[in-house]
Amino acid sequence: MKGLMQDVRARLDSRLATYAIVSFGLLLRMIALARVGGRPLSYESPAYYEMALEIASHVKFSPYWPPGVPYYLLFFHKVFGDGMLVARASILPVYAGFSFALYALTSEIRSRRAGNLAVLAFALYPSYIRNAFNPSTEYPAAACLVAVVYLSILAIRRPSYALSAALGLFLGTLALVRPNSLGLAIVAPAYLFFRTCRPALAAASLLVSSLLISAWLWKAHNLAGRFVMINDSNAQNFIFSNNPYTPLYNTCPNNPVEWEVAPQLTEMEQAIANTPPCLQQTMYRQIALGHILSRPDLFLLRTFNRFRAYFCFPIHRGDPLVRYFHAAAWHRWLGIGITIVELCFYWPIMILAIIFCFNLRSFGTETHSVVAVMGAAAIYAFPCWLTCSQPRYNFPVVPLFAVLAFALLEPWLDRPWSEVLEPIMSSDGRRRAMLLTLAFFLYIQIEWIAIVASN
Repeated sequence: MKGLMQDVRARLDSRLATYAIVSFGLLLRMIALARVGGRPLSYESPAYYEMALEIASHVKFSPYWPPGVPYYLLFFHKVFGDGMLVARASILPVYAGFSFALYALTSEIRSRRAGNLAVLAFALYPSYIRNAFNPSTEYPAAACLVAVVYLSILAIRRPSYALSAALGLFLGTLALVRPNSLGLAIVAPAYLFFRTCRPALAAASLLVSSLLISAWLWKAHNLAGRFVMINDSNAQNFIFSNNPYTPLYNTCPNNPVEWEVAPQLTEMEQAIANTPPCLQQTMYRQIALGHILSRPDLFLLRTFNRFRAYFCFPIHRGDPLVRYFHAAAWHRWLGIGITIVELCFYWPIMILAIIFCFNLRSFGTETHSVVAVMGAAAIYAFPCWLTCSQPRYNFPVVPLFAVLAFALLEPWLDRPWSEVLEPIMSSDGRRRAMLLTLAFFLYIQIEWIAIVASN
């Protein structure tokens, strides 16, 4: 056993290990893609691909979806031709880029071995296999978010205008893929200035991201004939999640546990839809804000519940495999089986990440990387806690928690746990705070299991 562990450590320290793991992950996903083909799957919308075709046809339309993924799909459409299969295959290069960015970030924080462990985990992680052929925002957002954190840390440790410009490029792209990350385009340059005291570096990243976002705002104005704040769906999500008829816990209508839309809400939406497009977004925001101000207690309760729902685990339906099992019972059990495998990745990652945060030997000198990782995750997720939130939405931030998890796990290959966890073991305050956090996370998971089982 000792010889086997030494062999594993040696292989994980190899420069070629990353390429071998990513190649294996790509092969696994190409096999799954070959089985799926171009047929539609659950939790998947062809809307981004359809928007790409609208952009290609030069028609005037109001951009309901953010433009980042449609433009990416449009490139593959022009190079490789039409079809959902091409759109699916286009996400495979994003998976490869995500894997190398994850390796780079984990290696920068801990070691090459920890980076390879993280890449290997996500090569086998069910959700990160399933979404590698989903032409949607999950993987592009995850890749950009990991790259933003990595470049932020790198620009602080080794300041240069090239790194700052690259950071701005990924910040702007991330905002156009998932507009809920728009806050990062402001906070990341500010944090760069705070840590380096070099305003020109911060201004470079802010300028590059602003140019990308401004270019789309100009384009969107030409398409819709009015100002569009990146896309139109955000205001609708805001009112859907903050109105008198929204459930207190399950505030997202497309959750695995769906809720019936009240007739009054449908009538209100129809009335707004009959108004001029230039007024609709304002009306959505005014109605939602009016309800929040009239019942701030319910808004705070829903926000707390959205926070809890965000950290639940996604429910699988086994879509890529159900074509081989025709009985409905097989579909259900297959989905349950894949969900259980999912938990074997999600729960250890989150638990280890929580332990890592309380295990820093010096909060004064070791928190800079953790602030960048956890701060980016929180800023990205915060808008979801105010509007629509469900377990699938944590897809881009789980890799950030995994960076911390494998940074804690990697030393265990060489040292006993008692030595690795010495900061926690020697502090009663840290230990109590960690156990309280872990208990809260466990409560969220048990509650979610009960809700899903009851439905």
